[in-house]
Amino acid sequence: MVKLTKNNFYNILCGILIFLSIFIMTGCREYDKKLDVAYFFKTEPEKAVLDFMQSLNNEDAYYIYDNLLPNNDKNNISREKFAREFVNILSGVDGIDVKRTVYLGYENNMSKVVAEFEIRYKNGELKRYKKYIYLIEENNKWKIVFKKTFI
Repeated sequence: MVKLTKNNFYNILCGILIFLSIFIMTGCREYDKKLDVAYFFKTEPEKAVLDFMQSLNNEDAYYIYDNLLPNNDKNNISREKFAREFVNILSGVDGIDVKRTVYLGYENNMSKVVAEFEIRYKNGELKRYKKYIYLIEENNKWKIVFKKTFI
């Protein structure tokens, strides 16, 4: 039988605390750093989609431009123009609620995620959507391919 000494107890406690802190940090959403247990189990492309949807819900065009727009697209539109168009597009939206994301795989240098979500409009209407979102990896971060996703 192993005797639990004070030193062993502190070593075990320290190990548990380190494990929990790593778990908590990887379970935090990139967008707003809030703890989300489901986020921990998602793939990196799914996490980017969830961050995108959360930033849409918060009308945070600058986060999308800075973190989720590929550099090639940034060369075609200024940050300010992107934000203006973004606000215009979402002017009738009251809120977005993501129901589910599923990673569908990687092909043709892109990842594909399907997102199922509801949009509440300011006129009281509620619509459900299922959208395929395409992503590329750029500088070790996943970016939304807007042309393929939304056109």
